[in-house]
Amino acid sequence: MSAIPTTTFHKAYPLADLRPADYNPRRLSPEAFERLKASISRHGIVKPVILNANGTLVAGHQRTKGMTALGITHTPAVMLGTTVRLQDEIRFNLLHNKVETEASIVHAEPGDMGGWSWVPWQSIQVDDQKNAAFVNAIGQMCAGHGPWGSVVMDDQGRIILNAEYAVVAAAHRFDLLAWTVPSPEAAQLHADLTGEYGVYDWTAIEGQAPVWNQHIVQPKRLRVRTSKAKAGLTYGSETWERLVLPWLKPEQRVIDFGAGHGDYAKMLRGKGYSVLDYEPYRTAPGKYAVDIREVVAMIRALHRELRSGGLFDVVVLDSVINATTTTDYQHWVLATVNALCSAEGTVCIGTRSLAKETRMENANRATTGGAVNMSFLDDNNVEMNFVQGKWQKLRFHTPETLEALLTPYFEHVKISDVADSNLKAVCKGPRALSEADYRKAFEEEFNMPYPNDFRHGKHLELVEFLIKLAKERNSLESAN
Repeated sequence: MSAIPTTTFHKAYPLADLRPADYNPRRLSPEAFERLKASISRHGIVKPVILNANGTLVAGHQRTKGMTALGITHTPAVMLGTTVRLQDEIRFNLLHNKVETEASIVHAEPGDMGGWSWVPWQSIQVDDQKNAAFVNAIGQMCAGHGPWGSVVMDDQGRIILNAEYAVVAAAHRFDLLAWTVPSPEAAQLHADLTGEYGVYDWTAIEGQAPVWNQHIVQPKRLRVRTSKAKAGLTYGSETWERLVLPWLKPEQRVIDFGAGHGDYAKMLRGKGYSVLDYEPYRTAPGKYAVDIREVVAMIRALHRELRSGGLFDVVVLDSVINATTTTDYQHWVLATVNALCSAEGTVCIGTRSLAKETRMENANRATTGGAVNMSFLDDNNVEMNFVQGKWQKLRFHTPETLEALLTPYFEHVKISDVADSNLKAVCKGPRALSEADYRKAFEEEFNMPYPNDFRHGKHLELVEFLIKLAKERNSLESAN
């Protein structure tokens, strides 16, 4: 590594000088806090906290609280060499809490027993490297900000905590900060430090991921891969290919709601199908900014189509629910989809599966002894990721939660592909919702917020007409 900031290790940094960050995304239950204090009492502090160069506590908030409760006044700490931006502070926090893995098998020269040592990078031996996602993420942060982590090892040289950080140290050729323990104590220490210490809570940093950031997660469908290794392959949609196209007829009227770049709609229109697409965060080709003019054009096209043909035979919701930033937006999406569907129509939904991700995580833990996914899920099965310089949210569902979510909007819900990463549902029989529900949902879905609190305001005629159609459909269904 070269031309990177120099981090500083303090063996005893005063807790009184720490400035906790406002955004700390983890919270502990009373039981977890008691376990944390017991672990500190038993082993001491074997993992330094991380400080920004301005003294802000980047990672280690819960340990700091535990030390304070136990009357400890100083902590080992790594201070970053330069003040990093808020996004990177949060990334350090997430990695620091998630990086306690030992899927890789790594040995190195043992350090001083019961104390801190700098282990020469030349002595690091990577016997089995795994957890590529973590290794890459750690490597990026080290390349940009300098060595910031540490490991725990036993007196035989086995890395028992943070093995993936040791892999990065070997690859980037920097010495490894290590705490060494006797082998008989290693198992107990590992068990104490890798237990569940709290859950993620994104409330304090939700403002870092405004709704318009979600266009980052729009998949580019039907695009040819440009890399030589994968030339000729295309990105397809399981929702379209498995759930819609096998039975779709050209005479059926379709809307792809939250269509992203609209690739399937364009392709099918070229084959004579009647497919309209709507995407409130459509960007111009090759651009990052939202194309407001194109969004307004889609709204006007939708209004014309409803006037000429009424509600739709098929509504496709592909990878939309998983990109909703809040439960409110999740409700507004489904209320709007409910309204767009004719009484005899079909809604086809594809979204991210928590069940699949959980099975993969548990299977790999069982076989490797460590976590493998870069997942930071909160109580609502939502995680935040940093992509293209922006924070974005991903929401996951199990078959059970997806069915429970959809049932209030549709009488018949059939869940499929429960073993796949893309969970799917076919819904029929749109239920009647209140006019107030419809009006609020349409206001948000067809006049969504853009940066600087801008809203285009070109949705009012569409809203009134769609409310009229939904009420007429619901009245007929009630009469029948």
